[in-house]
Amino acid sequence: MILDAVGIVCGDLKQSTKFYGLLGLEFQSAGGPEHLEATTPTGLRLMLDSEDLMKKINPDFVKPTGSGMTLCFKQESAAEVNKVYDSVIKSGYVGTKAPYDAFWGQRYASIKDPDGNPIDLFADLN
Repeated sequence: MILDAVGIVCGDLKQSTKFYGLLGLEFQSAGGPEHLEATTPTGLRLMLDSEDLMKKINPDFVKPTGSGMTLCFKQESAAEVNKVYDSVIKSGYVGTKAPYDAFWGQRYASIKDPDGNPIDLFADLN
């Protein structure tokens, strides 16, 4: 089995595309304007779907609240963690933990996407 993609239901596709673009992802329409996909350098796809599309697929769809999952984006360096975090914050998005040197040997920071999903940025300190 191969984990091929992670899907996120978005309240505002334009804001989500802008946010994830700040993290280096470039989205393309995949089957229509309500379903966008970006492929990471490792081949994993991140898919963004509008709430309207989900309701077309399943009329009983209710967007879940809360999340027990975090997307973690590895950066090239500790300086890049700082740079990406600053760019996200300056663009008006929410930071939940400013960059810091974690005891497990990584530069780490936490932010939220436009739908409130937790996102971590990290890089090895060595």
